[in-house]
Amino acid sequence: MQAKSDMQQGWEFSSIILGSDIAAHMGRDYVNRVEAAIKQLEDSINNHRYRNLPSDKFQGYVFEEYEAGTFNINATAAGSKAHVNTPHLNTKDSGDLELKVGSKTIKTYSAKSYATPEKTAIAQAKLNTETRQASYKTQGRIVPSDHFEEAKAVAHRQALKNQKTRPDVAEANAETERELTSTIKYKRISSKEVKRKTLDRMARKGNKQRFKAAEYSVTVEEAIKPEYIAKQAIKAGYTAAAITVAVQLAPEIFKAIDYLIRHGEIDVQQIKAMGIKGMTSGAEGFLRGSISSSLLIMCEKGVLGEAFRGINPTVLGAAVAVVMQTVKNSILVATGKMSSQQMGAAFVDTVVVSGGYLAGAYIGGVIGQAIGFELPVVGYLLGSLIGTAFSVVYNIGKKKLISFCVDTGFTCFGLVEQDYQLPEEILKEMGIDTIPISRAEVSHAEIGRTQIGNSLQHVNYETIDLKLVKRGIIGVNKVGYVIG
Repeated sequence: MQAKSDMQQGWEFSSIILGSDIAAHMGRDYVNRVEAAIKQLEDSINNHRYRNLPSDKFQGYVFEEYEAGTFNINATAAGSKAHVNTPHLNTKDSGDLELKVGSKTIKTYSAKSYATPEKTAIAQAKLNTETRQASYKTQGRIVPSDHFEEAKAVAHRQALKNQKTRPDVAEANAETERELTSTIKYKRISSKEVKRKTLDRMARKGNKQRFKAAEYSVTVEEAIKPEYIAKQAIKAGYTAAAITVAVQLAPEIFKAIDYLIRHGEIDVQQIKAMGIKGMTSGAEGFLRGSISSSLLIMCEKGVLGEAFRGINPTVLGAAVAVVMQTVKNSILVATGKMSSQQMGAAFVDTVVVSGGYLAGAYIGGVIGQAIGFELPVVGYLLGSLIGTAFSVVYNIGKKKLISFCVDTGFTCFGLVEQDYQLPEEILKEMGIDTIPISRAEVSHAEIGRTQIGNSLQHVNYETIDLKLVKRGIIGVNKVGYVIG
């Protein structure tokens, strides 16, 4: 494998983390939007301007807010621009609900919830005495789910009954029968059905400002469906791929421009290398980004357990980057394109760089808040940039890890070779026989020396000879026993 400088290794892997980090944040933002839509439903009922009405009256307004709110929650989860408003115009025969896509109104709805299905049907089929047409002509007629079938039957009977004697009344009921529904639907998005008795309970809760959407199965877990997670994952994957390519190619683009300035021409081989690198990093960035985003959403949904709710997106993104890089290197080892020692070295690099990135991102976030940025994205981007800068210089952390391997015997996936053999000199002193290994004799020239006749006499004292053996680095990334 071609050796890369510390700066190159740190920069390249930090770009990988940055893409995963942003993808995970996209997943968090998506979940936050769904949670905000649920909170909006609760606020619209608990703080409704008519919440002081008796519950049997207030439940009609709760019906409007519930249908609008649940549709908007599901639309947000689906990533749709469709939404439902409750205009509260209070003008004659005005619609209670407006289905819109962007600023365009698709359909209006009349919402009625009376004590019985028959009263509900009669209210929806009310005749305008001036136009002699249905008061809510062309509007959808939304009713509680337990009133729906009976209301249709009532409207049908009234249409048949008045067909000859009062054709205008018959037509109003026939049109009402066609328009009756228990939900608001647009393409694959729908509001939730609700029964009249449930509306009464909601109204009593709303009177006391204690309505909780979760008590009626309106939750993030219920709203975010598997196909929505896949859609968000693809979106985040594209974003992560673009960011990874942009960051990784930035130094290459700079070098290409520098070469052009110096030589007056473009280095074709360098441009080819940039293209190959861009395609590879883009594909890998897409995979990491989509996984980071989908994992974050699954964590917030509680699929992976309550302990993972509220997980830090940056930490999750870094973890995904480390795991994916390790999986990639494992495949390279299995195919003989990388040694286990090289994989161990790469693993240490990813862990150390990730640690630097996380520390820098945290410090950057603190700095972003300290200097007065109120926009969260500014502090986040500042933290990401500082995290990238921290992760570029990683040798200190790597040396600390090697020292840890020396002290504990940890091999770190083959990065450090642990040699547990004692030196030959120590084995001989312990009285252990060893098999000598034959060595080739190399002839050498003798250098003449002058003999000095005087000699010094000395006395040898009997002492205990202590030789310390300790573990240390022998060669490159090899830990063994040496005489201290």
